[in-house]
Amino acid sequence: MDETDNQVQGSAADEQEKELQAKLDKKRAELATLQAGREKARRRAEIEEEIAVTERKCREEAALSAAEAKYGPLGTRWAAMETLGGVVILTRGDGIKVRIWADKHGANPSVQACRELVRPNVQYPAIEEFDEMVKEMPMVLVAAAGKLLELSGVGAKELGGK
Repeated sequence: MDETDNQVQGSAADEQEKELQAKLDKKRAELATLQAGREKARRRAEIEEEIAVTERKCREEAALSAAEAKYGPLGTRWAAMETLGGVVILTRGDGIKVRIWADKHGANPSVQACRELVRPNVQYPAIEEFDEMVKEMPMVLVAAAGKLLELSGVGAKELGGK
């Protein structure tokens, strides 16, 4: 092999390296564009979520103010529960109905029994929204039943607990 062959081979290798480097640079640019697009979409989703949360909190604050104006101070005739799905406002149930319910169902009520107790006393959100919340987070219903019983003056001892 002479010097000319070495130069031709070296030149071909250099050309191949340049092509590979150009391909790599192109793929890196494509990757950066895709990552930037994903980041932009993520930021937009975060802002939209923040707007939705703020709007929900405004509605909740208005509902809390309205409940306080209508029923008096929190904890007397009404209660509010903070859940992952938002605030739930309950009014104290009819004392006789609550007592009958407690006597019938005791300390371990079924989900259906909790539903019967809670749904008529939900003031906020709208009952359809509350039902959707319960579908996604079933323990909201149990917590609401407990809060309603507490508000009605029925404690663990009255339900047969210790």
